[in-house]
Amino acid sequence: MTTQKVKDWGKMPEVSIITLPPARWRAAQRLRLQALLAEPSAFASSYEDELAFPDDVWIARLTSAQERDGNMTYFAEVDGELVGMAGAHWSNRSEMRHVAEVYGVYVSSEMRGRGIASRLMRRLLEELRSLDQFEKVSLTLNTEAGAALGLYQGLGFKIIGTSRRELKVAGQYHDLHIMALQLLQRQNSPS
Repeated sequence: MTTQKVKDWGKMPEVSIITLPPARWRAAQRLRLQALLAEPSAFASSYEDELAFPDDVWIARLTSAQERDGNMTYFAEVDGELVGMAGAHWSNRSEMRHVAEVYGVYVSSEMRGRGIASRLMRRLLEELRSLDQFEKVSLTLNTEAGAALGLYQGLGFKIIGTSRRELKVAGQYHDLHIMALQLLQRQNSPS
């Protein structure tokens, strides 16, 4: 007879999906650095690189997200502590401003399996749709990240390609899926 670990859903803490004011940059920094340490092959940046960022970089990230100046970021918060995040950024160039790219999706290990990543992504996609600017949302994903792949596919993302040996972490290469979600179908205007 095997014993299965059962989650106690009755004691699930209240999770809020929020944006952060620049004054809370240290909390955002802590979560991002935690993510880079916990899942180094999930991000195109390293803990060492971002640890070296000056304070004003962290403040500027939240200021830009708050002003929707080329990006937005949502955080999951439980009892005043950040436990997850998801962001998107986009170009202001006229040729590329119809595409948003998801980045930095992370939920702390102790809070996984509670639907937090899904809530973060649904909020992010809802906000991207509300801007009525984006036709497509894209992301890249380590091909080994099965749970994340299931999350994104459940939201309607499709794999449109795979880039081999795209990421190199601690001397090991990782392949990345390129995924996309069509938000709007717009016809090309006649020339």
